[in-house]
Amino acid sequence: MYKERCERLMKALRLERIPAAVFFSTHPPENVARIDRVLKACEMLDVARMEGKVFYSTVENHGCKNGCYYLGLTKAFEGLKTGDWTAGRYPDKGRSNWATPVAFRRALAHYPRIDEGTIKCISYAPLDRCPFKPEIGGGIVVLTCTPKQGLYLARAAIYRMGGAVKGLTGPSTCSVVMAGPFQEGETFYTLGCYGGRIFVKIKTEELYFGFPIERLDDVVDSLEAQLRDRPDLDRLLDEGVGVFHLAEESEREVQISPDAIPK
Repeated sequence: MYKERCERLMKALRLERIPAAVFFSTHPPENVARIDRVLKACEMLDVARMEGKVFYSTVENHGCKNGCYYLGLTKAFEGLKTGDWTAGRYPDKGRSNWATPVAFRRALAHYPRIDEGTIKCISYAPLDRCPFKPEIGGGIVVLTCTPKQGLYLARAAIYRMGGAVKGLTGPSTCSVVMAGPFQEGETFYTLGCYGGRIFVKIKTEELYFGFPIERLDDVVDSLEAQLRDRPDLDRLLDEGVGVFHLAEESEREVQISPDAIPK
């Protein structure tokens, strides 16, 4: 269903890894097996995008109490909303992620969250092999990319309608790029969280993006339109990690040349 658009997205952005499709629903998809492991929600992204597996999960498969709450599978566990656990001393009394419980309480207000207990199944697939029908629940696309690739993706997301793409760092990775696009219908990006860089196969130079799957057509079309109309930006995207761009004189001139202004 999404193979052709996935291939176009990967080609345009020069993506190394296939994005993952994630669907949230109150019942499992038809003819799809449940995963037989206990993992974190962010780890399951790797099962889809690196192992090529198509599966669904229930709360019994999720090994992160934080993620279960942010993604609508469960109520908050004791010590989460109060901040006692997140600010408690690592390793036996908490995570030591915040100086005080109240600091986390203030941060929690910025966490995108799905209403607790409203999700029964979270389904995953490589985007090019995604079999999930939109009617089973809200679908999102999650990918990792370099900041420069992310710039192009962000600009594609607002190319036709304007606005701005939301970037949040502080909230958990799953909160931002999974719950965020599901709840708000918008594109989100994040530098990640500590868990999202400990348990997920993401490179040091990469960050996370998530957007609603119903925006996929527009994102791909807009991205291709920009690269077609701006061959200089297309060439810039080919410059990889570890190099910086040296602006040519022609690139400087076009910024001030009257010929660059539409007649």
